[in-house]
Amino acid sequence: MEAAGLMNDFPCIVIRGICDYADSGKGKTWQEYAAAVAAAYAKELLGCVQPSVVDAEDSAKAILEKVQQQIDSVQQTTAATRATTDSIRSDLHADEIKRWLCPPDPSSNANHARTLRHEGTGAWLLECPVFQAWHSGSRQQLWLHGLAGCGKSVLSTTVLDYLAKGNDGLILSFFFDFNDVAKQTLEGMLHSLAFQLYHGGVDSATHLDASFQAYRNGNDQPTTKVLWGVVLKMLVAQRKVSIVLNALDESETRDGVLEWIKDMVSRPELGHVQLLLTGRPESEFLRDIPPLIGKQNSLALDKQAVNSDIRSWVTAQLSQRRDFTEKPLSQKLLGEIRKKVGDGADGMFRWAFCQLDSLARCRHEAAMEEALESLPLNLNETYERMFESIPTEFKDDATRLLQFLVHSKRPLTLAEVTEVIATQIENESRGFDMKRRLFCETDILAYCPSLVTVVHADDKELHLAHFSVKEYLLGHDQFQVTAASISITRTCLTYLTDINGSEREMKRYFPMAGYAAEYWSCHAALTLAYEEITQIIVSFLEKEEKFQRWARLYQADRSWDDSPGVPRGSRLYYACFSGLMVPARDLLDKGADINAQGVFYGNALQAVSLGGHQETVNLLLDKGADVNAQGGFYGNALQAASLEGHQEIVHLLQIRGAITSSAQ
Repeated sequence: MEAAGLMNDFPCIVIRGICDYADSGKGKTWQEYAAAVAAAYAKELLGCVQPSVVDAEDSAKAILEKVQQQIDSVQQTTAATRATTDSIRSDLHADEIKRWLCPPDPSSNANHARTLRHEGTGAWLLECPVFQAWHSGSRQQLWLHGLAGCGKSVLSTTVLDYLAKGNDGLILSFFFDFNDVAKQTLEGMLHSLAFQLYHGGVDSATHLDASFQAYRNGNDQPTTKVLWGVVLKMLVAQRKVSIVLNALDESETRDGVLEWIKDMVSRPELGHVQLLLTGRPESEFLRDIPPLIGKQNSLALDKQAVNSDIRSWVTAQLSQRRDFTEKPLSQKLLGEIRKKVGDGADGMFRWAFCQLDSLARCRHEAAMEEALESLPLNLNETYERMFESIPTEFKDDATRLLQFLVHSKRPLTLAEVTEVIATQIENESRGFDMKRRLFCETDILAYCPSLVTVVHADDKELHLAHFSVKEYLLGHDQFQVTAASISITRTCLTYLTDINGSEREMKRYFPMAGYAAEYWSCHAALTLAYEEITQIIVSFLEKEEKFQRWARLYQADRSWDDSPGVPRGSRLYYACFSGLMVPARDLLDKGADINAQGVFYGNALQAVSLGGHQETVNLLLDKGADVNAQGGFYGNALQAASLEGHQEIVHLLQIRGAITSSAQ
């Protein structure tokens, strides 16, 4: 028995002395005899073996060394397999954390800013004594502020790249972005920083893992306050951290961001965290930031240095950009461009960029000279000329496209915006026509030259070119939220009416299907004062084919499900859930069942109570909704309103007879 394992790995002959019958009757009576017989046989056998044969065999030592090598190899393979398995398990868990947080990715902003940066620009900031003091740690916070279009985002990227070259501990960043709703809030910033910290080491990761488990392995979302605390713990666990927050002025939750900065500055345990902020010097920032971090740490961008960078950039563009190098431009004209654009920017990179773009589109030298003689004085005048110069045949489509970009609920891909152009909403040519799709996606830039730009994120996205473009457009009636929402709603519903196929086919062959299905109701909720839009919505919901198509693409109460299938709720339920009170009223007037059950949130009353739509709650109660109807995720309307913090609706429901669970 004892030789069985040895025979598998060690080349040998085993001589056994047998002292039993290999049955249940075991005994040692003959064991010594068996051993003596085995030894005698071994002696006899060795006497018959020639010495030369023995010498030709490997020594026992050599064989054992080979065996050990094999064992070492197996152990190494096992360790590598275990490491690979651990890595896969870690990556899978990181993916779970990412799905839970949905963290906005700042790298797309940084990468786009890098495409705008000319080599050498921004060096003045890196050499500035104030920045050097911040970099060395003698100043813990620094606020860089300058007017619109002066190149703050490019400078932020310059700082990030400089820090990366110096291997200065963990580097975190966040770019507030007017183009992306997810990048406009304190919550979005915290989600992004938490996920970046998660990859910063085990000590930080454990805190987020604990929160993930506490929130039912990612099935529930942490509040902003809770995530704030988690990020704090993760920062404390690090050795050295640099945080760059760009474009504070593009945040929609400025008060919350300022409170977070105040908390960061006040904590002695975060002495190893360096904070660099950029933004325009708007009133709340001028009021709060200098007293918080010290006036000496609030640095207005050096206009002379920025102008020097602009001149360098203009010179490089004239010598490298094909729009200029391939035209026989005289040295005199090139000199005039350098002088009037390079020296006339007054610290605004954006202004210089727009002027060069306009000059590049000139068809002949005389047109360039004429343009140089009448350059716009500021960005608003620049944008006015750009908008007015859009060709007449493009104007309506360009206006609708810009309405989408100003008010979209998330960034739109090039494939999606080409569908906007292919969808007409006026009566004569209303409908989606595949023949109107652009041959080349980037031809979309011709509709709004210099007002929009392509950004390379996960997909190619079309963004407004600058925050100042959005501010300019919002100053005009057709880009105000109501007018734009009417146009967007009509476009989305027209698109959803005309596409066809299975859910998979629609998402594959009609790129805007996902956006239109998910967000048309959000835009529509802002247009309900207009009877025409209400009629369009009700007509869309009443048509079985249209309703089914919409539901197969998206169901608001199952937003996590990419393939929700047939609708589980009624038209009234989904209208109420989306906050469409006027269409809901019309559906009720046409006989919709107000207490219909069998959906995720039970019934229409529970859905509107969850969403905080107080007027619609009143409407349903006035029309006879059962205030104590049971069922659905929250159990009843009162529970839904209470757990979501809608206290006014809780009070209203109680007045109208809602009974608490304990009373029931």
